[in-house]
Amino acid sequence: MSLITLNMPSGMLKKQTEVCICVPNRAEDGKPMTARKVLWLLHGLSDDNTCWQRFSNIERYANDSGTVVVMPDGDRSMYMDNVAGQNYKRFITEELPQYLHFLFGLSEKRENNFIAGLSMGGMGAAKIALANPDKYAGFGSFSGLLDLKYVKAAFMLQMNAEFPFMNDVFDATDYMGEDAKTLLDKNLHSDMKMYIACGTEDFWIKASESFKEKADAFGMDVKYVFEKGGHEWSLWDRNVRRFIDYINE
Repeated sequence: MSLITLNMPSGMLKKQTEVCICVPNRAEDGKPMTARKVLWLLHGLSDDNTCWQRFSNIERYANDSGTVVVMPDGDRSMYMDNVAGQNYKRFITEELPQYLHFLFGLSEKRENNFIAGLSMGGMGAAKIALANPDKYAGFGSFSGLLDLKYVKAAFMLQMNAEFPFMNDVFDATDYMGEDAKTLLDKNLHSDMKMYIACGTEDFWIKASESFKEKADAFGMDVKYVFEKGGHEWSLWDRNVRRFIDYINE
């Protein structure tokens, strides 16, 4: 297993940024980097790009499955563009994949690219995949904020001051393309692998249940794991392993 910490300049973020990459030591299977599945793994609001390595077994899961795992730093951006002039969504969907293809030969094929995350990262992964069905074959949301009406209800005055870029989103009836539930389309996403996990004691579970209601109404094939647990790493660790198994079936 190789672990790469990459410090790179970003035009989208207008600054240097750090990315952690797990590269499996699976030379015996004969797969070049261009043929391997890539998991873009997003962190939560209070985390950074190192937290998946520090608090989960992601390196072992990546190595066992032969999956390349890329963990960028999304700051506290909600994975949106134009956050103090920085474009986090375009960085993750455009600039970073292009650069890592150039640097390491990571696959650009849709069938090899998946995205997942926890909490804020689950929201980011879902909306990014659903808005770009030509780039991602599936997504995983672990305790994700999949229905922004529940996020809006939780935003108190101090949060409005901290995240002013969310105000226009909340003012729009369709949440301006930032809401996973709004983006879900039975025709556009019929062949996309979707994995939704949340703890039954998690304060955000209603957001996942609301997404499930719409997907079920569409008759979509989504894998759900609602199990005992809260907003916690033990649950996220279990489910990122299950998600990697799911995308490698």
